[in-house]
Amino acid sequence: MVLDAVEILKAKARLRGVAVRTPLTHSKGLSEVCGGEVYLKWENQQRTGAYKFRGAYNKICSLSGEEKARGVVTASSGNHALAVSLASGLLGVKATVVVPEGAPKIKIEKLRGLGANLVIKGANFDESLVHCMELAERTGAVYVPGTEDHKIMSGQGTIALEIMEDLPDVDTVIAPIGGGGLISGVGTWTKTVNPRIRLLGAQSTAARAMYESFKTGSVREIPVVPTIADGLAGQISDMALQHVSRVVDDIVLAEEGALRDAIIWILANERQVVEGSSAVGPTLILNNRIDIRSGEKVVIVITGGNIDLNILGLGP
Repeated sequence: MVLDAVEILKAKARLRGVAVRTPLTHSKGLSEVCGGEVYLKWENQQRTGAYKFRGAYNKICSLSGEEKARGVVTASSGNHALAVSLASGLLGVKATVVVPEGAPKIKIEKLRGLGANLVIKGANFDESLVHCMELAERTGAVYVPGTEDHKIMSGQGTIALEIMEDLPDVDTVIAPIGGGGLISGVGTWTKTVNPRIRLLGAQSTAARAMYESFKTGSVREIPVVPTIADGLAGQISDMALQHVSRVVDDIVLAEEGALRDAIIWILANERQVVEGSSAVGPTLILNNRIDIRSGEKVVIVITGGNIDLNILGLGP
């Protein structure tokens, strides 16, 4: 299978009536900061509170009957685990999800209510993934990756399809990058429909594996450090880097220390709760890290809203 616009259209058909068509709204505040016309694509309003449901459902729905009978297993810092748990439940497939010990509490609580077999193992995502692959080998369950799969990427690409239906003359799309699955799908659609659209990736200075790999042209292993953008942490694959290099125009880093302020700004000005991984795009605008022309139409993908509010000093 290849990653192309046809596969994204197939994913759209599978997701019809299952995934939420999330809103795209104009941000007066961000537009005033940069002089462009900034819009926000609210995937924090997607099922499970993050965009990941699109790819997970598309992947599991596409499995053969024999594969579904074996069950699925995945590793995730939280959002992909939530997506796999819900998608599996909707499709009647047994699921096991492995999450690291430091996964956000809100994601753990949500996982417990979705019915999948929850395994908390590993100090970080990379260690959770090792255990996940051991489970797949031992049980025969189908591994559902968070990124390195064209069905996953195609599902995420439906976000761009919706953006361009709602705003056909968009000039620039900004999307967070962790493993690269989201922006690979988004970029495949946007560049197919209009190659002139500028596609920018956003990462935190504390979660920058794709940034370093993109700049050097080869996969770089970056030490895992604490970050509020936990969904962007971890290492990447050759496959993901190839797709990112094909469709992304540039990757820009947001200062880790500025993400908290951006989350609070969004809460105060947009009345939306977003997680650290979602805040990288708005942080770039708020800190003037991107050159934007007067009147340029910019869409920022807000990837999720599953955040422990006590991180911001707002919890009970």
